[in-house]
Amino acid sequence: MGAGTKYNVRLTPEQREDLQRVARNGYQSAKMILHARILLMADRAHPEGNWTDLQIAQALSVHSNTVARIRKLFVTGGEERALNRKVRETPPVKPKIAGEKAQRLLELYASQPPKGKDYWSLSLLVSELKARGLVKSICRETVRKVLKEHGIVLSRRKISP
Repeated sequence: MGAGTKYNVRLTPEQREDLQRVARNGYQSAKMILHARILLMADRAHPEGNWTDLQIAQALSVHSNTVARIRKLFVTGGEERALNRKVRETPPVKPKIAGEKAQRLLELYASQPPKGKDYWSLSLLVSELKARGLVKSICRETVRKVLKEHGIVLSRRKISP
């Protein structure tokens, strides 16, 4: 598989033109440009292509396994799959506040703030969430993100004198 014999890349003229545009414009991510260049060099249907995995790897300063992987992705999954990263189906970390907990946070925000306070601050919301036992630990940023998802931005409130 070192020479790319198992997965032969054969680009149509349209695909080759698209990949050349990606490789030359400089507006795409570095990985996408690199993958486009790999595919252009590996193209067996064009005189400028037909490079071996080792030649491509040396020319682009990548490992030959990377070249083989990009060839395989193109042949098995197409141009989009070879150029773009795979989209995660689930986030790597489960959100601390979601669903019912997020609803309870919004209800807390809509309620009256503690005595002596004019409004809910992020710190107050965090301490109240912990006091009510909704979460064991949480940071202000997590609370801010949940509020922002629901259109609440604490820094935009007006404080009257």
